[in-house]
Amino acid sequence: MSSELRIKLQPKQKEALRVSLVTPVTFFGGAKGGGKSYLVRAREVYRRLKYPKSKGLIVRKSYPELLSNHIRKFFEEYPQVREWYNKAEKTIYWPNSSTTEFSYLLNTDDVYTYQGREYEDISVDEVTQHEWEVIRVLRSSNRTTLTDIKPSMFLTGNPGGVGHSEVKRIFVDRDFRDGENPQDFAFVQAFVRDNQALTVADPEYIKRLEDLPELLRKAYLEGSWDIFMGQAFSELSPEVHLIDPYEISDSYRCFGAYDHGFNHPFSFGVFAVDYDGNVDLVRFVTSRLKRVDEIALLLKDSFPIDKLEYIVAGTDCWTRQRDGGPSVQEQFFDHGINLTKAKIDRVQGSHQVRSFLAWKGIRLVDDKLSDGEPKFRIFSSCKPVYYTLSRMIFDPSKPEDVLKVDADSEGIGGDDDYDMVRYGLMSRPMAAEFMRQKPKKNTSDELREWIRRKEQLHKVERW
Repeated sequence: MSSELRIKLQPKQKEALRVSLVTPVTFFGGAKGGGKSYLVRAREVYRRLKYPKSKGLIVRKSYPELLSNHIRKFFEEYPQVREWYNKAEKTIYWPNSSTTEFSYLLNTDDVYTYQGREYEDISVDEVTQHEWEVIRVLRSSNRTTLTDIKPSMFLTGNPGGVGHSEVKRIFVDRDFRDGENPQDFAFVQAFVRDNQALTVADPEYIKRLEDLPELLRKAYLEGSWDIFMGQAFSELSPEVHLIDPYEISDSYRCFGAYDHGFNHPFSFGVFAVDYDGNVDLVRFVTSRLKRVDEIALLLKDSFPIDKLEYIVAGTDCWTRQRDGGPSVQEQFFDHGINLTKAKIDRVQGSHQVRSFLAWKGIRLVDDKLSDGEPKFRIFSSCKPVYYTLSRMIFDPSKPEDVLKVDADSEGIGGDDDYDMVRYGLMSRPMAAEFMRQKPKKNTSDELREWIRRKEQLHKVERW
């Protein structure tokens, strides 16, 4: 039977298959046209035929994607399999008692229907379309009672989407949290030029990718994970915005920002401001399921609170409890921490964050725009905040705003750190005029005046 189902793989696909056979979770992706979906199907055929009575699951975001990208393609590539397919159950029943199930998870909560099930192989195609909670839950079903097969997950995807940040953190940056074993995760980079079958059949495909707008070209052709379409803060760069910690001298003035949470995490940051108004995030504290008195102790341990000029916080901290009990602000005050109401306008706040992150084309050198230094940077010890900012996307229903994202059931993936930064930077007197666009006419006089105006605003006394 296996000899009738011929599997042809290209070198990079063979590498990804080899890695996936010895690694619990393998990610194969990074650019368009790398032959990722084909390998999902080929790998499934190989595993189900090699291991009788084993079970595989192939997942996409929606049913139309599942149907066009996998079910139909499966039968085009392996016509013999059609007779073993149960359409109602979307399952292939292989003659050796193995099964391949096709599924789609339109909403994150849908994944919980898979708790308690058992699959030797789980493949999630375009994993960045899903929140990472989907992968965590599916891993609990990636197990076996068979003795001759090692369970594995195989993920594919491109930069962008709600899962971008977590995929980048784990597979690209190799920045692991407690409980994550680095040896469990492997990344095989895919490029369109690795897929000779595509480039031979469609020689113009690479040219079409080259002609895409810059953000899409970097993501889809170059496989860049530092930028993606829809990213709210596209100028973010680890080389530019992440800095090594330094000793905070007395010449710096410091303030704090706080976003409250219990079920979802609270987020607290300490910011240092130099004489030129540059702002650096120098301390970061987060946790969840903590009482206010416990949070107060964590904040005091992180930085001398009495050295902070002020601490801005979301206005929800002033809401009294339903039973009439003291507000969060009042409880903090009882523990020697005074909060000030933050400016909470979301649209204005997103503009403010963007203006502080700006570094491309902000200086005029020889009558030409040149890159400069951002007004806001982040200590590498506060890297989770950088990751939160990097995965923020525009709100499709309100393009000037950043999409509101709640943390999952384990407190991961929310926008609490972004809100904290937004509160902090909104407390700085960056003039709204700084957000004016460049002059439409790129004459040297107009550009020079625009840069002069921005430089003056940067030098405004900050206190």
